[in-house]
Amino acid sequence: MSDKHEQKNGEEINFLSSPSLQRVVKKSKWKQTIKYIIITIITTSILLFIIFLGSQYILNKRISKSDDIFYSSIHGANISNVNTSYDYNLFSITAETTYYKTIGNRNIIWDLLKQKIPLFGRVKTLERGSGTVEINSLNKEAKRYVRYNNFNNQRKIDFYYPGLTYDYLPHELDIAVNLDKNRLIEVALSFKEPMTISEVAKKLGHENVNWLWVDTTTSTQMKKMERTLDGDNLKTKGGGGAFGFDVSSGISYSDESGKAFTNILEQLETKGIHKSEVKEALRGIKENTKATNGEILLNGAVVTGTPSELKRFQKLDFIRASVLGATIDKY
Repeated sequence: MSDKHEQKNGEEINFLSSPSLQRVVKKSKWKQTIKYIIITIITTSILLFIIFLGSQYILNKRISKSDDIFYSSIHGANISNVNTSYDYNLFSITAETTYYKTIGNRNIIWDLLKQKIPLFGRVKTLERGSGTVEINSLNKEAKRYVRYNNFNNQRKIDFYYPGLTYDYLPHELDIAVNLDKNRLIEVALSFKEPMTISEVAKKLGHENVNWLWVDTTTSTQMKKMERTLDGDNLKTKGGGGAFGFDVSSGISYSDESGKAFTNILEQLETKGIHKSEVKEALRGIKENTKATNGEILLNGAVVTGTPSELKRFQKLDFIRASVLGATIDKY
């Protein structure tokens, strides 16, 4: 009987170690491993897809909350933000913005700005066509400091404040009207005194007027500039840093245009990276409009066109100074 029992145990041992059972076990392990791999791939893919969607959502929200488009519509003389293209990555967006100037019936590229918008953190400027450092030099012929755009080598415009004292006031409109008849020319006009929009519309007209410079400077700031700044080049307002708004050549503008301008400022007062500048501008407008029943005041304008079209502005006695800007061929 013991022999039979030993024989039975031996048969059981042989069964567990048999090649057929080993093949079944290995096959089962392989199936389980493959199953785990498939589950891992599916889970990882779903997780990555969720991360991607979440990342894109946050990045799109950052773009939609950006105030650059609205800010550029009221800041920068005769400069408009026309087109921005976006290159999406998993955790960032590269945005490339092209800025234009309108001169007569043509647009010229004025600047290119390339920025990296991360999922979190500050926006980083990768490249700026016009450069970040500006070198000014005294132009003896022009009798003033003339600034140039490093991107296209065109002249930048400057404005002269009403009420500030200058050693020399340029009248480069006289140069503009004597250039080649097939040139399109940009000229910045500075007024002797601030005027309301209705006054400017009546005196300056609408033809060949592209942009209007709004008075956003407080009396305290004006007194400080007069007292502390030495040299005309420090007292001028660079066109790229001036507040104002576009108008269409030949189309009537009115106080409604000014209200649209202030509405944009008020929208930007509490958000975006330009809050402090906007608040300062609104403070100046509030002070300057106390005597005009809320009508904003204008310190100057940008006009463009051919020499013959610009000739009529020479006769206007309320123009204090004029500065030549960009010039291009008409054809």
